[in-house]
Amino acid sequence: MRRAKGSRFRAASFLLGALVVVLLVTFPYTAVAASQNASLQVSLSPEHLGAPTTISIGFRISSIPVGDSMPLTGVGMFLPDEMGLATSGLGLENCVRSRLEESGPEGCPADALMGRGTATAEIPIGGEAVVESAQVEVFSSPVKDGRLALMVYANARTPVSAQIVFPAMIAPAPAPYGEEIDTNVPLVPTLPGAPDVAVTRFQMTLGTLESGPDRFIYYRSVRARRVAYSPRGLILPPVCPRGGFPFMARFIFQDDSSAVARTTVPCPRQTRHARA
Repeated sequence: MRRAKGSRFRAASFLLGALVVVLLVTFPYTAVAASQNASLQVSLSPEHLGAPTTISIGFRISSIPVGDSMPLTGVGMFLPDEMGLATSGLGLENCVRSRLEESGPEGCPADALMGRGTATAEIPIGGEAVVESAQVEVFSSPVKDGRLALMVYANARTPVSAQIVFPAMIAPAPAPYGEEIDTNVPLVPTLPGAPDVAVTRFQMTLGTLESGPDRFIYYRSVRARRVAYSPRGLILPPVCPRGGFPFMARFIFQDDSSAVARTTVPCPRQTRHARA
């Protein structure tokens, strides 16, 4: 009787083991990659159709699970139709990359500055994610391949000191957008063997507000005098699309994954709407 029970136990164990092997072969274990989520915020000031405006753009990137942020390698920012940098009052002069790398923003003409902002990143140090902020400035640069070009300068101090210069291009975009600011983001190393820097937040103002830390000055000649003024930025279209002004951002990460974020700025009150 005991021998029969032992035989049944061994048979059951064999069947269970065989089932486990079949499951492992059929459904092999794979590590679950972190998912990157993005959100986009945009505001306009002032909001008068057909008049200059300053655009404030911000995005935030989070990961699931939390703490597994992936470094960015590319960002595409899509602007609404008829609201482009080409027709703005920004970038009246150009800054070349060599001067920006050698002397920083001081090496560029004042009228080349197009916007300022802040980037926040996670830096893995000692098994923990340390947050670092970098000041960002965007300059107009010489036309390349027939397209408007920009130069981005990022200046971080601690805990990782880095001054980085990288280009961006202005490209046509399909409706309901008009232009795309296409930026290839360079990877920024940290410690040997540690992951690269991962940007988690970004805030940028194209144009300048009347006051505040991001305000900047242009100069123009008036009756043989050099006069300072604040450029407003992009021109709002004379007619607002139904539903508002659409914006979109597309993010590419180091592992070739991507994320897309969209938002719409409502039409100003008492304004004309485009026909459907």
